[in-house]
Amino acid sequence: MKKLLLLIPIFLLAFTSQYTPDLNNFLQPIKCDKVLHKTAFDICYSCKYKHPLVVAYILKGDLVKKKISRKGLTFRPDYNLPAKCKSYSKDYSRTGFDRGHLASNASFDYNRKIQKETFLMSNIAPQKPNLNRRYWAKVEKFTRYLAVKYKQVEIVTGVCGNKGHIKNKVGIPAWWYKIIYIPELNKTVAFLAPNTNTGMSKAKLKEYRVTLEEIKRVCNF
Repeated sequence: MKKLLLLIPIFLLAFTSQYTPDLNNFLQPIKCDKVLHKTAFDICYSCKYKHPLVVAYILKGDLVKKKISRKGLTFRPDYNLPAKCKSYSKDYSRTGFDRGHLASNASFDYNRKIQKETFLMSNIAPQKPNLNRRYWAKVEKFTRYLAVKYKQVEIVTGVCGNKGHIKNKVGIPAWWYKIIYIPELNKTVAFLAPNTNTGMSKAKLKEYRVTLEEIKRVCNF
């Protein structure tokens, strides 16, 4: 995987990439308290909200359908984070929110080690169940479809805004977004969905398709 570059201003880390210029320009304004490099994806993490702001990775179509079982995988704290920044699986219990993956397990079910890394809490943010299990599942499935069809795609998944907190002061994102760059077409496809149950069970994929400019406007980048 292409490595992400770090630009270090006075206080925070800037999350930039060597991906397509459009994605790089999109990522530059996003500041991270910690940048975590995992085996196949990179995380821009917020200690303030105790969840990732952005995860970036490359998805290769020839690896998509390997289907290693997720049986036995459990959510675990990321010990590469300082204690004050960590979230825990128990923080989500009985809150009305799912543990939402930014780098999805199904994207990396060809490798057990990477699967385990997707279950680190540094890759998780609060997500309403109908969004997570219905509409966002459609977005993830479409992402894998594009990877297979066009051999490779570059992915940025992020959250923005804040609707309060669950346990342990873990922030609740107001929005979830996904940006898919298709190198073969030199084309970007993007989605931005509110973090809500309302309407998500029956929402069609195109309903929350947006431009990069719309994501920037809503997320105030």
